[in-house]
Amino acid sequence: MSWRFSSALDASRRAALEASLPFDVIAQRIADEMRILCTHTDPCDEASGFTRFVSCVSVERDLFDPFFNAETGYRGRYFVSPEEGLKANSLLLGRVAAPLAQFATHPQMNAVEAEQSLRASSAKCWLAEVGKGFCTACAGEWVTPQDSIPEILNNRWEHGDTAASRSGRKAPFLHHIRVLGAFVNEAGEQHVATRKRTRAQQIHDYGWS
Repeated sequence: MSWRFSSALDASRRAALEASLPFDVIAQRIADEMRILCTHTDPCDEASGFTRFVSCVSVERDLFDPFFNAETGYRGRYFVSPEEGLKANSLLLGRVAAPLAQFATHPQMNAVEAEQSLRASSAKCWLAEVGKGFCTACAGEWVTPQDSIPEILNNRWEHGDTAASRSGRKAPFLHHIRVLGAFVNEAGEQHVATRKRTRAQQIHDYGWS
């Protein structure tokens, strides 16, 4: 097996992750079961006139776990290839875009514009990191690990010595997923932040971006 879990995870959790469902099932469960915590608009600090729609949702840990940590999950798809990861990302965003966009309106973005941001090719999702939130509801759960103990063993992510690798080999057991639309302007054009232009390859290589 190319994807295993270390003894840092208890046996019952390892068994559940190794028996995880296909990603399309995981994505549909997220769309069906998520609790929307908040929505925001976020102007781009690199390109004037571009704004994205951002939301944070909460799911039960037994759903977050396969979503973020299983071989069949979100990062597992990027592990297969950047292209497979992008397909999974698009599938999930397509399932959650409409309910998120319709949850609340903002002066900077109506529901149609918000959904356009969420369905654009550079929209993405991730866990909610501390320090990257917009309000108390989405303040974040994940902090940078203080050790290098591997929890995911896939013969790639556990071997790196970068900060991304040290995070990527971890298997966070959390609740919150942050959904970040693409930065779009009134013409529907996208701007991708410079440091995120190789995001798919970064996750493939290190398990993190």
